[in-house]
Amino acid sequence: MRRADVRQATGQFGVHLGVRSGVIAGLIAAALVIMFGANPHAAAASTMQQHGALLREGAVSIVSHRGAAALAPENTLAAVRIGIAQQVDFVEADVQLTRDGVPVLMHDLTIDRTTNGIGEVGRYTLAQLRTLDAGSWFDPAYAGEQIPTLEEFLNELAPANVRALVELKGEWLPEQISAVTDQLQARYLVNRVALQSFEEDTLRGLQQVAPTFARVMLTREWDARIAAIAVELEVSAVGGRPKVLEQHPDLLTELRAAGIGLLVYTLNKEPLWDHAMERGIDLIVTDDPVHLEEWRGAREISQAEAAAAGEGAGDGSAGGEAKRAAARPTLVARPDEV
Repeated sequence: MRRADVRQATGQFGVHLGVRSGVIAGLIAAALVIMFGANPHAAAASTMQQHGALLREGAVSIVSHRGAAALAPENTLAAVRIGIAQQVDFVEADVQLTRDGVPVLMHDLTIDRTTNGIGEVGRYTLAQLRTLDAGSWFDPAYAGEQIPTLEEFLNELAPANVRALVELKGEWLPEQISAVTDQLQARYLVNRVALQSFEEDTLRGLQQVAPTFARVMLTREWDARIAAIAVELEVSAVGGRPKVLEQHPDLLTELRAAGIGLLVYTLNKEPLWDHAMERGIDLIVTDDPVHLEEWRGAREISQAEAAAAGEGAGDGSAGGEAKRAAARPTLVARPDEV
């Protein structure tokens, strides 16, 4: 899809998740809050139930990275609308706080790369950030695109029947985390948004402040402690770079045994997508959701045709193994930071 075509599509929202399942999930979430209240042990149990809803059993989930970073300026409403229009499973965004405490979408600690300003995000008030151009660096057609607030992102998300991954960039104190979780609760989006972080202390703060929110632990390095920490933090998934598929097969087994999914970032090529799916990754993070959705659709059609023809059914042939591999749960990733 050309950028011009993508821009035309930004106002089109597709219904990806069933309305019925969304209503049921909402009723369950409300009931859990009423039932468990301030009981920390019951809340922890309900958290794990909600985490299960993050993963699609037997299918890969597509995460549109930074809105749709290959198709529009990252972490802008233009990019978010494209991700939503593609009917992906998740739209991902990065959040930081302004000097006056407003959550805004921005990946880098500084605004240098993606705006016409310089300096750290936290040195600016929202009003000051609003004067910057966050689109021209990507394409002159996006001149004047602003840095959006989390509130604006959620306004796009709420009616779209798409879920979201929101990364809290850097370290967040519990009271700062509340600036995000309060907005999600006010919009009844608790069961549609997972919060993720690279920082263990931030994840512990999330566990304390918002125990019923789905959480994803991101990591730059994989070691033997990852699975134990993930279980302790009651996360839904662990996310990292694709090298984990080759270097740590035992870790994948351990995570699966604990009911924890795996997300990989950021994959933008067909061979990487195919490898991730066959290895049982649960979520694939990509900058190009248009291409990945087309590829996934073609792959599913091919598998359905093979199954209908009875290829490899009930035996150990290559066809049978391909179908068994495709039936495993999957997640998303790319070889740089999320």
